Amino acid sequence: MGRRDVAALGLLAVLGVLVAVPGVGGPVGASAGLAATAGALALAAVGVRRHRPVLPQAWVAVLALLAAGVLAPAGALVGGPVGPWARWSVVVVQVVALALVPFVVRTLRRAGDPGRRTWPDVVLTAAAGALVVAQVLGMLRHTGVGEDPAVLVGAAADIVLAIVLLRILATRTAMAPATVLVLLAAGALLAIAALVTARADLLGSGRHLLQGVQTLAMVLLAAAALHPSMRLFGTACAGGTLRGDGQRLLSVLPVFCTVPLLWVLGAVHVLPDVAVQVVAPSGYVLACAGVGWAALSVRRAERSAERDPLTDLVNRRGLPRAVEGLQRRLPDRDLHLCLVDLDDFKQINDTRGHAVGDALLVEVSGRLRRAVGQHGVVSRTGGDEFIVVVHTGPDREEGPADLLLEALDAPFEFDALPYRVSASIGIAPLGADGTFETALVDADVAMYAAKQAGKGRAQVYRPQLREKVLGALTVQQELRSLLLQGGRREDVGELLVVHQPVVDLVPDAAPRIVGVEALVRWQHPRAGLLTPDQFLAHAEAAGLGARLDEHVTTRALRDLAGWDAAGVGGLHLAVNLGIGSLHRQGMGRWIGDLAARHGIEPSRVHLEITEHEELPDDPCIAASLREVVAAGFHLDLDDFGIGYTSLSYVRRFPVSTVKLDRSLTTLATGGDTSLLEGITALCRALDMEILAEGVERAEQVAPLRALGVQRAQGHLFGTAMAAADVPGFVRRSGRAAGDGVLAG
Repeated sequence: MGRRDVAALGLLAVLGVLVAVPGVGGPVGASAGLAATAGALALAAVGVRRHRPVLPQAWVAVLALLAAGVLAPAGALVGGPVGPWARWSVVVVQVVALALVPFVVRTLRRAGDPGRRTWPDVVLTAAAGALVVAQVLGMLRHTGVGEDPAVLVGAAADIVLAIVLLRILATRTAMAPATVLVLLAAGALLAIAALVTARADLLGSGRHLLQGVQTLAMVLLAAAALHPSMRLFGTACAGGTLRGDGQRLLSVLPVFCTVPLLWVLGAVHVLPDVAVQVVAPSGYVLACAGVGWAALSVRRAERSAERDPLTDLVNRRGLPRAVEGLQRRLPDRDLHLCLVDLDDFKQINDTRGHAVGDALLVEVSGRLRRAVGQHGVVSRTGGDEFIVVVHTGPDREEGPADLLLEALDAPFEFDALPYRVSASIGIAPLGADGTFETALVDADVAMYAAKQAGKGRAQVYRPQLREKVLGALTVQQELRSLLLQGGRREDVGELLVVHQPVVDLVPDAAPRIVGVEALVRWQHPRAGLLTPDQFLAHAEAAGLGARLDEHVTTRALRDLAGWDAAGVGGLHLAVNLGIGSLHRQGMGRWIGDLAARHGIEPSRVHLEITEHEELPDDPCIAASLREVVAAGFHLDLDDFGIGYTSLSYVRRFPVSTVKLDRSLTTLATGGDTSLLEGITALCRALDMEILAEGVERAEQVAPLRALGVQRAQGHLFGTAMAAADVPGFVRRSGRAAGDGVLAG
């Protein structure tokens, strides 16, 4: 809106004020009012032509309202005789204002407000519109104004419509300026129409004030048409958003104060006819609307208590009732309760932000609903956990596991980036002889079993699973007590750090110990000595993986410093990092601080990531690994060749050493070494060292050397040993000779 537009609107507003002054002469005031209204019509037409609204039919109604405002002063508000022209000019204003209601309702219908539509306002508007129609029909038969019951009913309708528009303004926020101006102007015109219709004497005594207010309302409509936001009037973008339930409830209070206020004004003879005559019909309509608002508030409260606000699915509280309804619809069908837990969802929140996480949950809920259709119920019970109750039977080809896994199989896309989401699903039958709570517990047990088996799996409940899952939970609790709570040794045992030698396969020389790999064992008070494959997965599942890695690294660096002090220096140390450590923020900082605390140079420490544990394609993990390599640490790729995409790992991470899995090492003496030759050639081309794991026979050494393998470890060179045994073993091994194999 430019300066010229503002100046023109200001001039029209001044004319409106002059019209309202009682001292201005009748013809002069009438001319000023007519000129102001005609000018408003012209400015509105300019605005419509300039901004090209999306819904031009809405602005046709606005222009018709302005045209009616041009006619009204000529017949009703100039001071002439009260006749059909006066009444019909007022009716035109009412009807055209009512024609704007569909556009207002359309504007307020936002897709982001499910279950929060203001249907009492719509019902109230319809009731007031019906009263206006009754008024028009009454005018076709009567000529009087103040004594016509239909006219009085129409006046009440005008008041109710004005209240509705004002309430809409009070209950929404961030509305487009053009929408606000249209609502204010329409409310003012409806109020004037009500007063003029019910009080014929106001056409004489109060015509100046009424004509001035009407002119200012026309100026508001012109300002709305000139504002750039008018282009979106009538669309969802212009309606803003609903305020909170508390604010909306407070906005009802002034609405219900309108009727007693009119009655009081009538009692003190300020507006005697209007107050007394419109209290009954308008009060009845407002009372009905009040009941509707109350019913809607109760319904919203009940719905919010049983609905998830993000996905609009039933929550844990509303699920039993929804399941009862499903059982009534499908009385003879088999139902299964499926507990769906998204895998690694926390990583998405941590790396992509909660906005992406919320959008992902909404998309997952939509897919699950579409998958079960009318044959099931989907509930979100919190976080990344969903409960699906679905019918399966002879008439359905897919079982519940296939149905749900297939629904989540396709990648999700947000901000043009694909996201693959897997889920662990536990399934339990929901039979007529079992309770919902029992099925939920069984599905929970099955879901934990699915998570232990790997990601993206479904597990049907069996009684044997309960003992297995409860045993895993016991292990997790003992690890938590061991690592975080300082549990007693006789209750939870202790973690032991042992070391396996790593040798250098120098050609034409005996293998020489150059370092050790730190390995963890759990001396359990009841189960005995446990190897990592028996408890590491439980530690990661309990969120203790990073804490366990830190514990082992601290002990191993302390041992390395102790060997240096004992005169066995120069050894390097390899420690394993699980997925929990890789997701830990500041990974490079805590490893660097540990090395500095024990006086260990970073170049002596090899950090191993395992290739059989899938790492997400997360730029934060790659950045952390590049950070530790830049600090001087080495990065080794363990178990190369048996797990996920090995070449992808080499490309994504700054790997300096590849550790061949023992299954590849055995190929050195198997006759066909083509696979090993290809792998070693690739490593040499990428300037990476090669270490062979699981070397157990002396005849494997020469072929490995011939292939260019620089280092090796295995039972042939030494088994895992306590830290106190390492110095003596290294000294004895240094004197080994003969066939080139270490003496242990």
